[in-house]
Amino acid sequence: MSTLRDVIWWLCFLAAAVGIQAFIPGLDVMTVGLIILLQERDYKNMLWLLPLFILLQEGMGTRVFGGVIVWYIAVIVLFRMGRWLFEAENFLFIFLLSACLGAAYFAVAWLMAPLQNLPFNFQDTLDKSLIQAIFIPFAWKLLVATRHGKAHAAEN
Repeated sequence: MSTLRDVIWWLCFLAAAVGIQAFIPGLDVMTVGLIILLQERDYKNMLWLLPLFILLQEGMGTRVFGGVIVWYIAVIVLFRMGRWLFEAENFLFIFLLSACLGAAYFAVAWLMAPLQNLPFNFQDTLDKSLIQAIFIPFAWKLLVATRHGKAHAAEN
């Protein structure tokens, strides 16, 4: 029953994420889901969710082609590095991680734009990375509250 509940929760999350991303251009809501997967060390679900996240992001065109893979690698690397220093459930950790991810969002866009001969709009990219950085801690707090204590059980 727990597996069915997880699948339903993730499908509802995906539907809500796609809806929110349709209204707020440049925001990657699925990053928060990836952080929750990493926090819970739920690698079994990550095996099917991460490719789905990538396919959805590439299909929706929220980033330049191929940038989503680099972005999610940055999320995973920054999370793993930060986990060495902080407890993964700590709001301060998520806040600092989101600040680093805001910078990474900007860096990935800056890296990928010239590779594809696209113009790089500094102010627009900066605004999107700030929105991403501000969104992550609040969305994380809300989503962790809906997970019924699963993250805490995984940490213990």
